[in-house]
Amino acid sequence: MTLPRTECACAECVACCKRQPGPLAPGDLEEITGFLGLPADEVRALFVASRGTLVMDRRTRRTRWIGSITPARKPNGSCIFLDDATERCTIHPVAPFGCAFFDTHMTAAEAAPASSWLAQAMETPLYQALRRLLVAA
Repeated sequence: MTLPRTECACAECVACCKRQPGPLAPGDLEEITGFLGLPADEVRALFVASRGTLVMDRRTRRTRWIGSITPARKPNGSCIFLDDATERCTIHPVAPFGCAFFDTHMTAAEAAPASSWLAQAMETPLYQALRRLLVAA
């Protein structure tokens, strides 16, 4: 999916980093691993299996949870990649999809294409298999 990355770092958007890190899409973990230059198992330890995203099936109108992978949190609840001093993301160039393609200023209509794509991507067997390897949030 080709979408423009968000560049906003206003107080409202940073507040999201302080309470709920955005979910990864398939491929994000590999990009982050390359960016950090650490062994894959060390990078995996920086992420958790999150309860995920509540989605609604448009046909049946039923809601269900899709488990996601998110950055772990610091003891203060913020994303492990948020620099407390600068309030900036230390992996911004390769930030997880849920951070890189959403911001608090988007309308629901603007966010819908990325949200739909991400929900479908998180349901893939490979993504869910990786999620099962992680510690639960």
